Amino acid sequence: MDFMGILKSIEELLYELVSWVIFYPLTVWRIVRHPLASLAYAERELQEPEERQFDDAISPPILLLITLGLLHLLGRLVETENAAVMTGIMADERNLLAFRAVAFSFFPLLFGLIRLKVAKARITRSTFKPVFYSQCFVTVPFVIAVSLGINLMAEFPDSPVDGWIGVGVLALGLIWFGIVETRWLAQTTSIGKGWSALIVSATLFCAVPFFFLVGALVGYAFSAPPAA
Repeated sequence: MDFMGILKSIEELLYELVSWVIFYPLTVWRIVRHPLASLAYAERELQEPEERQFDDAISPPILLLITLGLLHLLGRLVETENAAVMTGIMADERNLLAFRAVAFSFFPLLFGLIRLKVAKARITRSTFKPVFYSQCFVTVPFVIAVSLGINLMAEFPDSPVDGWIGVGVLALGLIWFGIVETRWLAQTTSIGKGWSALIVSATLFCAVPFFFLVGALVGYAFSAPPAA
């Protein structure tokens, strides 16, 4: 094995990890401040040569994975002694994190497909990738709000103040996500804001309860009360 090649790979990996410290908060802040511009940016960057893509940001799927990893660590840090303990395959931190990644990827998958269907575009790998990448961007603030809201409600069940703050954070994230999706759908397709709002509202009305139901069922199936 080429020793210098290994060193070069380590060098590139180290630089990439260090660059995340700079570009992660910058990318998230850009998404929160200018969500529609970030959606357009994500689709536009995929038209650039691969080595120049997302040169001033973090790739959307990687950004989503980093966010889930940080939220997972945060959840472990604030976890109370009354929290349920996962058993079976979910006892492995890697499996639990992988499940969360797949679960939250459901939203960019769903809204990416809706965007293509409303635009009457053919669903192929080349047409789906840009919309999936852009949707990963705007899913990040939504994921942060949902995770923080759930943690506040679950970890502090005896504190009504923390519970209501959790509900407020979750609701704020959901409203922000719905408004962004509505504006983006209206802007990139031929339908108006009214139909866009109706489609997005109906989608969230069905998708969000389904998401929480699946999460609850998985949590119930693979959790056990902590040992005394």
